[in-house]
Amino acid sequence: MKRLSVLLAGGALAISAHAVNWSKVSENPTGSIFSLDLDSIESSDINIIDDKNVKNITVSIRKTYPTPKNDLKEAKENSIHHSDQQLLISCKDASYYKRAYVNYNADDKVTKSWHSEKPILTTKDFTLTNPKTIGRALVDEACNRYEQMT
Repeated sequence: MKRLSVLLAGGALAISAHAVNWSKVSENPTGSIFSLDLDSIESSDINIIDDKNVKNITVSIRKTYPTPKNDLKEAKENSIHHSDQQLLISCKDASYYKRAYVNYNADDKVTKSWHSEKPILTTKDFTLTNPKTIGRALVDEACNRYEQMT
């Protein structure tokens, strides 16, 4: 069962990586670019046990890292070029829960992946975003786009 859920989480992110509508949201001072997949924004049926009346949305985001300065092939193969992540977002309080991620190198090969195995979530599992941060910008953009869709 664990293997199946890993395959499903990785598969969902891999599929979303090929049929996407990436929209750049922000760039940090080190050159990392944060994008939102506009086609991935949708209502979530995942209930939060201590706040069942809150509507949550799911979204895929991508963080693209700057190209490493050294040209060693080994460094490029082992460094992260981009990371695709699936978030569960609560627009009510601008918080998120990271459900899964897949890291890729410059050749688009998976270097690491992870997915949450938590069967039940509470509001304590969510990370609150701070105003004027990239995290808040991503959450706000996803919530605004979702509101436009509904």
